[in-house]
Amino acid sequence: ALTLAVLALPAFAQQKLSVGYIATADSLPIVVAKEKGFFDRQKLDVTLVRIALASNVPSSVMSDSVQIGMGTGPMLLQTADGGLGLVGIGGVSQITKTSSVIGLVMRNGVKLDSMADLRGKKIGVPGFNSMMHVVFQKWLADRKVAASQVQMVEAIFPQMADLLKGGTLDGVLVLEPFRGRIVNENIGYKVSDFPIEVQDPILAAYWMAKESWVKANAGVVTAFRAAYQEAVDWSYKNQTEMRALEKQHLGAPSPLTPTYKATLTPQDLEIYARIGDELKMWRQKHDVNQLVWK
Repeated sequence: ALTLAVLALPAFAQQKLSVGYIATADSLPIVVAKEKGFFDRQKLDVTLVRIALASNVPSSVMSDSVQIGMGTGPMLLQTADGGLGLVGIGGVSQITKTSSVIGLVMRNGVKLDSMADLRGKKIGVPGFNSMMHVVFQKWLADRKVAASQVQMVEAIFPQMADLLKGGTLDGVLVLEPFRGRIVNENIGYKVSDFPIEVQDPILAAYWMAKESWVKANAGVVTAFRAAYQEAVDWSYKNQTEMRALEKQHLGAPSPLTPTYKATLTPQDLEIYARIGDELKMWRQKHDVNQLVWK
């Protein structure tokens, strides 16, 4: 009876893991890793949790709704400022001139003769203190426009086209494939690929988790990294099937393939430390070397 019981056990026990992601073109490899069995190969039983606003990711990680979450731009520095104890464990993507999937799009009929005309306009941002929100403030400052002079409101990507069409918003900070829909349907027009005008290349997103959890689950982190790297490699080599998955999960394929970046280094965060210092976002200086798990 004992022998039969042992034989009835699964060949291996999979580690359960919840991963929070934002449904955008640059996060597609996480879907690939799930759909193509790369997580299974690493003995990970992964549940993907779609999070609408980037600003909600840290609270989801801290509450254990997810163990790993998709962070953007300055988020690690913000959480360090609040003493939350989060660390980056891997990269998602970076923005480059050849893969500039993020931009400022204005509603057709809203004319900008100069960037000064952004004063008083209502701009939708995908989460306060997200990568787009913070880099946009730096981009405005470089053009002598104070962020306080632009009315910014939170808006999720799938709703941006309708909010522009209905006149609720004058412009949006948006990425593919949602930007393509807005422009192709003649709802709005692209003004600037603002992130790469601040720095090229610039880190867009990464994976983060509680440092205490990472220390207790180092093997899980290693397995997650391996599966994600395999998904990135597969995505570059299988563009047609990747586009089909993108259409299935995001509603439309992106006209550009993002520059996926599965690794994360402290240097990737330096631009956000500098922007935060310039915009007086931090209460203290932060060592970016302490924010990336080796």
